[in-house]
Amino acid sequence: MSDRPTTERSAPEQADESKSATKPLRRKRLPLVKSISARSAINYFLYSTIILIMLWIAFFVGIYGFYAKMLQGDASRIGRDAAAAFPSRIDDNSSIMLYKIRLVEIARTNKPVAIAVFVRSDNKNNVLILVDDMGNGIDENNELFDSAMSAIDFRAVFTDGTLVMVETPYGTYLCCGSTHMQEGSEEPCYLLSLKPYDLWNDQSIWLVYTLVICTVTVLVLSVVFAILASRYQTKRLTALSDQAKRLADGDFSIKFSGGGYTEYDNLAGALNAATENMQKAENLQRDIIANVSHDIRTPLTMIRAYAEMLRDMPVDEKKRQKTAGVIITEADRLTSLVTDVLDYSRLQSGVTEFKFEPCDVSRLATTVVGQYDIVREHDGINLTYDIDGGLRVNCDKQKIERVLYNLLNNAINYCGEDKAVILRVKKRAGVVRFEVSDHGKGIAPDEIEAVWDRYYRTAHAKRQAVGSGLGLSICKSILTAHDAKYGIDSEIGKGSTFWFELKRI
Repeated sequence: MSDRPTTERSAPEQADESKSATKPLRRKRLPLVKSISARSAINYFLYSTIILIMLWIAFFVGIYGFYAKMLQGDASRIGRDAAAAFPSRIDDNSSIMLYKIRLVEIARTNKPVAIAVFVRSDNKNNVLILVDDMGNGIDENNELFDSAMSAIDFRAVFTDGTLVMVETPYGTYLCCGSTHMQEGSEEPCYLLSLKPYDLWNDQSIWLVYTLVICTVTVLVLSVVFAILASRYQTKRLTALSDQAKRLADGDFSIKFSGGGYTEYDNLAGALNAATENMQKAENLQRDIIANVSHDIRTPLTMIRAYAEMLRDMPVDEKKRQKTAGVIITEADRLTSLVTDVLDYSRLQSGVTEFKFEPCDVSRLATTVVGQYDIVREHDGINLTYDIDGGLRVNCDKQKIERVLYNLLNNAINYCGEDKAVILRVKKRAGVVRFEVSDHGKGIAPDEIEAVWDRYYRTAHAKRQAVGSGLGLSICKSILTAHDAKYGIDSEIGKGSTFWFELKRI
């Protein structure tokens, strides 16, 4: 009744195996740090390090970008402020005095800066006013002014008003110049402001020192935080791991808890579900051992007892035939039990092949019913049927035949006192519906889903019911492979109807 898995392999499969056999295996690289806690701490530390590196990059970008632009803007503004305060008559003593005071204010407000006012004749510079780096007003030339004048392009600074950068023995300076015509004088005056272009001044160096101290502090704190945080976050995982070890040792009383974390809660839920399934599997294993032991021991005991009778009894043809008949019947029963176990094992492991092809299920159902004529006569079973003709589906004929046999056998085992069993094969919208009904004691609503489990028997089941206890589980596996809908309609005291539906063609 069941197909044996094929063991022959095709040529392409053998070729793939030969290629995989000759292909060198790549070694998996094992991580140097296997502890999640340690790896989490390292990740936290690396994250802090990356943030600090980005901070240092931003600092240098700011120094050489924004700060440089700011110094250039300050130099241009100082030059404009000094030019705006330039008097209309430079030979007026009062105006010169006021201008000196104004230049001192500009220099001290924007220090360090140097501002010079001079006239030029025969390419010689005659300084009229000079305010030095500290904002001190003096009336004489100095070396800074001379070195700056020798380094700049005079036309570019005092004609085009271009801000230029010059290198002097005293450092790098930003030079801003302007030209002023005096009333009553044909000789122009020139104004030159010098602003040190010093990116690495006391303020920026102080910022570097501060940044270094902050970097060291953050690195130390990040190490401490990384260790504490990783231990705290993996504490729940460690507890789950310990509980999982207890579960592996067979302690099914474990209840997993995620501690409020979504991922851990999901993991705990999955482990609790696995625990329940393992508990069910453990209980089921005990039931399997008990049921199979009982079902196998009974026919073996019968076979041994009747075989001994056959060996020891006097020669009597009628008794011999009766005894041999019992032995054959019990051997068949034992064979059926072993066959069911093997078939169920194949279906569950997925090695059973299904051969789907068009099938006249009306004729198939009629043939199956005809096989129960002996059961009707011998056991008094009232088996009736209502089968529509010409119904065709795409299915594995032998597997669906097995389903019908199992459902009919189940109905016969649990039929009521009237011993009535009804098979219906009816045409529905797009499907063929199979129903097997009995007038037995029925199944409680909370037991209907469990009926399909292996070796399950309802509270109303008779222990002497014939069968391996795997029939309905085999039906479930076959119907699932056919993508069929199936179920049970049952009412306590009135009987049960097992049904399934296959798509018509």
